[in-house]
Amino acid sequence: MATFFGEVLTFSSRAVDDDDDDDEDQSQPWIPSPELEWSEGINEEINKSPNKLLKCSNLIVTVGAAAAGFVEAYILQNEAVKIGNITAGKIDSEGSTARHQAHSNRESALFRLRTHPGVIVCQCKQEILAEQVFQWTKKIFSQLDTASIEVLVLDSCPVQSYKAAVSISEIQTPFLRCLRSSPAHSQSQPSRVPFLESPNTVKGLSAAVLTHCQVSNLPASLYVAFLESMFIDLDSFKVFTPLLQSTVLSNITKANKTADNILKKILDERTLKDSLYI
Repeated sequence: MATFFGEVLTFSSRAVDDDDDDDEDQSQPWIPSPELEWSEGINEEINKSPNKLLKCSNLIVTVGAAAAGFVEAYILQNEAVKIGNITAGKIDSEGSTARHQAHSNRESALFRLRTHPGVIVCQCKQEILAEQVFQWTKKIFSQLDTASIEVLVLDSCPVQSYKAAVSISEIQTPFLRCLRSSPAHSQSQPSRVPFLESPNTVKGLSAAVLTHCQVSNLPASLYVAFLESMFIDLDSFKVFTPLLQSTVLSNITKANKTADNILKKILDERTLKDSLYI
């Protein structure tokens, strides 16, 4: 059975003096807490609700450029309105937060589908710091009515991190693997995507979200795309397309003849951006 790890454990040693511990703590940069900002309309909606929570039947979290581009082309295009942000802030060399630069550095955008208002999509194009992922997860779930929620997480990682009995060169890329919380196993249909084999694990925000859902007894499915290169191409986006027929996405998406053009535009913009740093 596949496993996932989301806990961050801290260990102390009796061989270190307390004063040394204090010095080490002071040398560590201060990590800002993520901040969730809803639009004015959503704030009013939350305040009027009996439980002061936002109704949500499906939460879709995308982590990284490949998943974000896929969702942008097949789900968000002409079907969504931005309703908020989760800003993680920027840590400068002195360990302080540059609030004025937060929106351009580590912002996760929140959208709601016009045709399915119970569906909320969170796009995380930038990596969330490991020290912030649990606070980030707690922040978003504390604002949502999770009584009937189903969570879908899309992520990607380099195929070099994939552990298999055969050589990586013998594996055709890109490919998908799946992990589910216990409630998703019992409530959802069998996955058409193979489960992530041991000893492979997931990390970062995906692991934090899946761990939260497991502990909170919420149905959640995580799909990880293993990519050949750190540079995104069309296949990096399209590896997720089987999910349009086999997950909750089949109920909220419709045929989009312009999806390929949208993906090419996203790819061109990203290629131009990457070339500026070469």
